[in-house]
Amino acid sequence: MKKILFIFLLAFLLLSFSVFSYQTNSSSYKQNVIVSVGGESVNSSSYKTSLAIGIISRIINSTSYINKLGFFYTWKLATGQSCTAADQCEGNFCCSNLCASSACASSTPTTTSSGGGGGAAAAGGGGGGGGPLPTPIEKKKDFDVSPGSIKEQLALGTAKTKSITIKNTGEAVLSFNLAVNAVSDFVFLSDSGFSLGSGEEKAIEANIIGKKLGSYIGEIEASADGIKKSISIIIEVESEQVLFDAKLDIPSGYKEVQAGDELKTQITLLNVGPPRKVDVTATYIIKDNLGNAVYQSTETFAVEKQTSFVKPFKIPKELKPGDYLAIIELRYENSFAVSSELFRVVPKGKGIVQRAAKSNAVLMSILALFVGFAVLFVYLMLPKSARMDKPKGKSLRRKKAK
Repeated sequence: MKKILFIFLLAFLLLSFSVFSYQTNSSSYKQNVIVSVGGESVNSSSYKTSLAIGIISRIINSTSYINKLGFFYTWKLATGQSCTAADQCEGNFCCSNLCASSACASSTPTTTSSGGGGGAAAAGGGGGGGGPLPTPIEKKKDFDVSPGSIKEQLALGTAKTKSITIKNTGEAVLSFNLAVNAVSDFVFLSDSGFSLGSGEEKAIEANIIGKKLGSYIGEIEASADGIKKSISIIIEVESEQVLFDAKLDIPSGYKEVQAGDELKTQITLLNVGPPRKVDVTATYIIKDNLGNAVYQSTETFAVEKQTSFVKPFKIPKELKPGDYLAIIELRYENSFAVSSELFRVVPKGKGIVQRAAKSNAVLMSILALFVGFAVLFVYLMLPKSARMDKPKGKSLRRKKAK
């Protein structure tokens, strides 16, 4: 009996000494903390902190550390403390980022249980697994412009009108912007900004005025939502009175050349004035698609009625691949005539391959024709008996059958 009483007294004394008061001090605060069984002290040269297991009742912050103080058993925050999830709070409710002891008044309590994704529903707009919303399919955007090119010849001071059609071939509404490049002094549009729905089209009037003698090249550019398409435009302006007619032609096989090569053109001049020999001045020009002259030469010669000749243009070596305009301007007294035609400068090697392919095609045609004539000649040179063997054999077989 004495032994049992001694053990009971000893256990009581140990229990009474296991709870003690401790003071946590620093240069900026002083706080008395009660530490229960299971705690320990963590010390450093600048502060002292006591740790325990229980319910956190207070948090002390500074710029360099944070202390959570109180009695706790499962690391839960007391009512009124900042929180991000309901299971962090002693009352099991986190309302407006503060722990609460009862259900939130105006919103569903936030939960972060490991088994479900319903807590993400508040941010996602409702329920489910909290997955990303499907990406909307972008509507197709495209349009057509017609015609593809415009070429007009008119007398000085006169005007002509051409119609341009813009059609929205996509699925979305497009806002269009039209601009005239390089020939804005000669071309004026009836409308330069408008919108078209899917399938809609609009006709734009291009008013072309012959303000200055010569041949000019530019473009009408249509753009909508990052898509750009253009119409090439060539304007030839002659004098009102024309005594000579000029014509420049480029054979189809020579419309593509390389920089540094020669462009072969066919020039035809016709005297439509008094039938006598006169001296005319011809100016040969090459312009890029923005109207800049990259080549020019002039010569004077006599023409009586009509003359035709091959005129080679030396293509500068520094020209970049693209579309260019070959021009002849013919002057006689107060008469001015002009003619022009597009050609293309291609990268090195492309023109050679195309010319070789065309040459090979012609050669193969000639060779096939020659072989055909040779076979026919050999057949005609054979004796009649050799050419009639097969029919005779048939007649013999008929006789034997009888």
